[in-house]
Amino acid sequence: MNEGRSALVTGAASGIGRATAERLARSGWRVLAVDRDIDKLAWTEGSTGIAAMAADVASEADNARMAAEAEARFGGLDAAVLNAGITGGGSIDELSFADFQKVIAVNLFGPVLGVKAVLPLLRKGRNPAIAITSSTMGIAGDSGNWAYGTSKHALIGLVRSLSRELGWEGIRINALCPGPTRTGMTGAMETIAPAHYDLLTRQVPLQRWADPDEMASVIEFLISPAASYVNGHAMVADGGAVVGTGLLLPASGAARAIPGDGAT
Repeated sequence: MNEGRSALVTGAASGIGRATAERLARSGWRVLAVDRDIDKLAWTEGSTGIAAMAADVASEADNARMAAEAEARFGGLDAAVLNAGITGGGSIDELSFADFQKVIAVNLFGPVLGVKAVLPLLRKGRNPAIAITSSTMGIAGDSGNWAYGTSKHALIGLVRSLSRELGWEGIRINALCPGPTRTGMTGAMETIAPAHYDLLTRQVPLQRWADPDEMASVIEFLISPAASYVNGHAMVADGGAVVGTGLLLPASGAARAIPGDGAT
């Protein structure tokens, strides 16, 4: 079903972006994997169906180059996964306005420029779709992460608005809102801040962090014909973390009888 379909994936050096590019390629997609540092895309060498290029998603010119490269390699584009993002922690007193602008440039301006660049190709694509990576911080707020949260909230507004604007052309757009996921941005937390890592884990009813491929599977669904009537939504994949009030931690295995463990 996906044989010969083509997709662009940004932020593909590691984490969710890499997992998505690899998953799509395994499913028969032709993939253009994009990241700012070409050396970090060395993993694509020898990969079947995946081409790599370096580009800065915050640059209008680089977004144009990405679209041109996709057209040159594939003759068009059927899907765009605009996943690239950076963190931006710090209180409102501490984080400089310049640093805030960097977060907005990559996390918000990047997807906007990406959509504008790929639209001419998607209009000629098969079952065209766009997936943008937001976050559970795009639907809730956390102390010390206002810059990142602001950018991710804005992406959901972008998706909802563009779904109304582009839907009549048959172009779908949705957002993925990942919960705690083992990526390059968060992976070191287990070692550097184990207490905080454990606290975040306890906030998730499933009592674990996600693997990037679990997020990639949701993205693959969102851009596939299987999701042909899914448009304008922020799909949460967080193990159930944000459905609670936050006032109480989920019950853990230590606090309840687990079926099959011999408890009576």
